[in-house]
Amino acid sequence: MATEILKNFVSPVTSLLGSKNSIKGAGEPPKTDVEPSPGTTPQILKNKQYQTQTEFTMPTVIKKYKAAAVTAEPGWFNLEESTQKTIKWINEAGAAGCKLVAFPEVCMYSLIIHPYLGHAETFTNSPSQPFSITADTSLIGIPGYPYWMWKINYQESLPFLKKYRENSLSSDSDEMRRIRNAARENGIYVSLGYSEIDLATLHLSQVLIGPNGDILNHRRKIKPTHVEKLVFGDGAGDTFEPVTQTDIGRVGHYNCWENMNPFLKAYACCQGEQVHIAAWPIYPDNTTRSPMDPYTNVSDPNSDIVSPAYAIETCTYVLAPFQRLSHAGVVANTPEGKRDAVESEDVYNGHTRIYGPDGQLLAKPDKDFEGLVFVDIDLDQCHLPKALADFGGHYMRSDLIRLLVDSKRKEPITHVDEEGRLGTYSTKQRVGLSGPLGESPVKMGSEKVVKGFANGVGAERVAAGGSS
Repeated sequence: MATEILKNFVSPVTSLLGSKNSIKGAGEPPKTDVEPSPGTTPQILKNKQYQTQTEFTMPTVIKKYKAAAVTAEPGWFNLEESTQKTIKWINEAGAAGCKLVAFPEVCMYSLIIHPYLGHAETFTNSPSQPFSITADTSLIGIPGYPYWMWKINYQESLPFLKKYRENSLSSDSDEMRRIRNAARENGIYVSLGYSEIDLATLHLSQVLIGPNGDILNHRRKIKPTHVEKLVFGDGAGDTFEPVTQTDIGRVGHYNCWENMNPFLKAYACCQGEQVHIAAWPIYPDNTTRSPMDPYTNVSDPNSDIVSPAYAIETCTYVLAPFQRLSHAGVVANTPEGKRDAVESEDVYNGHTRIYGPDGQLLAKPDKDFEGLVFVDIDLDQCHLPKALADFGGHYMRSDLIRLLVDSKRKEPITHVDEEGRLGTYSTKQRVGLSGPLGESPVKMGSEKVVKGFANGVGAERVAAGGSS
């Protein structure tokens, strides 16, 4: 009887490959005495030295914790300085006792200082210096959201595009390993948006870094928006998954207008998402909109309509970090010859929001604020909203309507083994994110990995240090 029931169960999401969202990371257990759930492997972790993702089965969920959304100036055109700034915000979130810190879309934080502007000031919310003012006099940054592509023509964009590509982040790089190490040193989950360069293509990418430094989720925006297509490529099937089970709940993230895509919202909702990062880029407010420009293309509806709508429809906490700009940043993204009449930086700032699982506004920064916006998360607050309207469960008719999801990667070249079977490919492995921090993951190109691909199995075992 039970077997027949399982056979006839209709899921709201049908995957061609089945679920890939098994437990992928371990975090620090709560300091209170908590009995592990049935089937849970107890963890004894000291000095924030976290286990790797292969050493446990199910994490004990920490229901109450502090999280932060970063609202800060994106970096421009300098990878090293940007990496330092990103690590700075991770360190500050860790020092503040956060379990999770969320960054905006394609944002590695730095302050841009133009040589002829002298210096600029940054407002930080540091635990040691609350709302302190710091100044920097160096020219730094990478790469932030290339909002110049919305303002200038093709010929004007070429110098910006070349510099932006040169300073985009490779996933298998020392800079990424240093960022992962900062997460490990602080024992914190990091949702990081970045411009990822993979071979010769840029992607609007996100990673969820675990408190042990492992990459728990690597995803790419499935479809760049409008003029973004001139800079970025599409995400593949195996970089599609948004939600990861962690010991701070089921955490998901999307980029920009993915957060208003009904199909993507439904997909995350059906995975029982509890905490969502709606990562946004630099956005001007409604005062800049021309009569023909749709209202959806400015910050106001995205911070105050789209983000809380996501919270209401999925019954999740929504951290919606936006980037911000200084006057120097506006100038840096404006071609020579047009810098005498640049817009005010005020139109770009103050848009970060945090919403509760019933859509109530929990946190909002001042217009001139740069730093961390904090929220106290209690996963039990998701229960009653989901009891009313769980669109991924009891409030959905899966026998009538459901999604079909294909999360296979499609390659220009697909290997076939001796028996004619098609190979399967892993983006996460190929770009060097599949192994634990501190190990050198086997990358595609070696004879061993190509053999694993040709067999269609075994590639993940090779990346983890096993044999195919």
